[in-house]
Amino acid sequence: MRVLQTILFIGSFAAVHLPADAQEPPDTIPSDSVIALSGIRVEVARMRAGVIPIVEAPFPVNMIRRDAIERAHHSVAEILENLPGVSLGNQVGSPFQPDLRLRGFSVSPVVGLPQSISVFVDGVRVNEADASQVHFNLLPMRDLERVELVRGPAGSFGKNTLAGALNLVTRRGFGAGQVEAEVFGGDFNHFGGSLLAFGEVAGFDLYSRLSYRRMDGWRMKNYAQQLQAFIKVGRRGVRSDAWISYTLSSDSIEGPQALPESWLEGGALPVDVISPPTDRRELQYTGGNGDYFRPRLHFLNGYLERTLNSALQVSLSGFARLVDFTQFNDNVTEADVMGITGIASGGGALQVRYEPDPDVAIAGGIDVARNDVDIEILELPNRAFPNIERGTTELAGTAENNLGFYTDLFWRVDPRTALHSSLRFDHVDVPFKDFLDPEHSGENRFNQLTGALGVSWETGVGMRLFAGYARGFRAPVILEITCADPEDPCPLPFELGADPPLEPVTTDSWQAGFRTERDRISTNVTAYWSEVHNDLFSVIDPEQPTRGFFRNLEGTRRVGLEGSVTIRSIPAIPGASIQGSLAWTRATFETHATLAAPFLEEEEDENSDQTLPPPVVEPGDRFPLVPPLTAGFALSYERGEYRTDLSLHYVGERFLVGDEGNNGDFGKLAGYTLVNLDVSREVGAATLYVEVKNLLDQSYNPFGLISPNVRGPSEDIERFFTPGLPRRMLIGARLRLQ
Repeated sequence: MRVLQTILFIGSFAAVHLPADAQEPPDTIPSDSVIALSGIRVEVARMRAGVIPIVEAPFPVNMIRRDAIERAHHSVAEILENLPGVSLGNQVGSPFQPDLRLRGFSVSPVVGLPQSISVFVDGVRVNEADASQVHFNLLPMRDLERVELVRGPAGSFGKNTLAGALNLVTRRGFGAGQVEAEVFGGDFNHFGGSLLAFGEVAGFDLYSRLSYRRMDGWRMKNYAQQLQAFIKVGRRGVRSDAWISYTLSSDSIEGPQALPESWLEGGALPVDVISPPTDRRELQYTGGNGDYFRPRLHFLNGYLERTLNSALQVSLSGFARLVDFTQFNDNVTEADVMGITGIASGGGALQVRYEPDPDVAIAGGIDVARNDVDIEILELPNRAFPNIERGTTELAGTAENNLGFYTDLFWRVDPRTALHSSLRFDHVDVPFKDFLDPEHSGENRFNQLTGALGVSWETGVGMRLFAGYARGFRAPVILEITCADPEDPCPLPFELGADPPLEPVTTDSWQAGFRTERDRISTNVTAYWSEVHNDLFSVIDPEQPTRGFFRNLEGTRRVGLEGSVTIRSIPAIPGASIQGSLAWTRATFETHATLAAPFLEEEEDENSDQTLPPPVVEPGDRFPLVPPLTAGFALSYERGEYRTDLSLHYVGERFLVGDEGNNGDFGKLAGYTLVNLDVSREVGAATLYVEVKNLLDQSYNPFGLISPNVRGPSEDIERFFTPGLPRRMLIGARLRLQ
């Protein structure tokens, strides 16, 4: 048997997963919101049944529980903000569309950023098929049982898992029936509410919520409205478990974008700005209709699990996901652009899990997905180009097919030592169809083998060391494939065509660390090193920041150190707990490259003695917008019917977009510290709460770039900032009815 286990371990070669729906009753969720405890398993993303207990995992995992999720009101990204190494940006200026960065990689709703974190809802990938972006506003945030973050490549998650995988597990309706109504309101005409109902009826567990919110926003052209419905029905038997869920989202979100530094500091404004606000951070740059994003989502998901005997289990899942976006870009240097995208996705997964004894678990499976994408880009007249006729400039699409095979093995060699290995093969077929000019159509196929090897050792009571290697990859998506010509930068959201081929991104990552769990104190420290090959980078035209193209870079690198500590039930302060995190990140280019089109050499501006930063990077140059240092601190105090949460989040200084060569002529984006306060009180069946974000009213900028100010008197090159939200309060109440 030992020989067979050894052969299986060597042959399976790596990848790790979190559960799509672990479905244990809520009391098995760990009380700590960051460090997961024993009894919870790290499992395959598309299936419930995995192979590795989290306490023996050779990589770090963060888990956030339901009560922390319920205190978030804008996006899933803000739930992760205090985790080590996580920072949030905001390019578009809406709190509902943040950018998330982890280990020098990113995931964002912004088309053009290299998307390197895979995101799953109950095991289904929700990185959009057109550009791998993630729209956090479409995720069922208030209906999550927990959020799980795996750090580092995980082969079984498949493509996009370079920095890690984010798995969102939705709730089930176990327990006695309950109805809950919630209303809230706050600054900037922010108001909304929801109606929740769940319980068990005739052997079925039912869960449903209908929610609505709207917000005028604190800046011009900053309106947002969201409508979402979620329902999940399940049935659990002695040897089987099944559920089906449906999500509807329909939103309208405006993004006022970045502002020139000269405007923010009291400089000259365009003549059409007649009555500027007292706080110039409220301005919107173009003075036109403003950008907006209007998505609609229908998402049907299902899962079935059957235990055949004490050692064998079979799981099956399937989904259908329909989403369409209307994205409007309000431009100054060219005509306005509207992108209309429709995506129809479907697929499923089959897994077999075999556990011959408590020390050995083997899983193998297959997953498939089909993404039909249709993209239409229209050119529209505006004030600068009034004579342009409205018309379609691009009409293209793809019928993308994804096929993956994986195997996973966990082996507890002895009571103190555990080994984990898995292997995954992916085939991605992304044909390009140009409906306006069929001669530009073409085929794009990518085959990739990924996986990981890891080991963990229990060195003493409550302490475990771990180390591992993993290989991940990211396949280019349709918008990257068709916007890769440096001689013809694309107008965002991109002019599609038969451009030079792109290579898939691969990464070799090593990480090692330790975790402890002793009495009331938990710690986790991890060091990592990732070598990225053929990294995809979005190159922006410095003269026209609404244009860009994608290219492969020979090599980039991410190196870092992450640490966290949690102290529960502080003896000196009964009812209090503390969480702290600290992370150092170094994300660098490791090749010589010119990040511009060949005809965009360094030029002197005709109306200024300033010059654009040289579009050249050398080995060792830092990535823009990646802070070298982040830190978080949270203090929770619970006594009787009261609960108070005070949190602090620090983000260090960053290089600006446009200064990839780290020339420093325009300085850096300053670091900042945000303090948030949440207070709640239980009054019978009601919960009353008050939330204050940015308690100290810190003025900060989560995003910055270098660009000509084409609306300025001399079109000087200067820094642009997206201002962060000022202090704001939200007051609400939840009423529970049995």
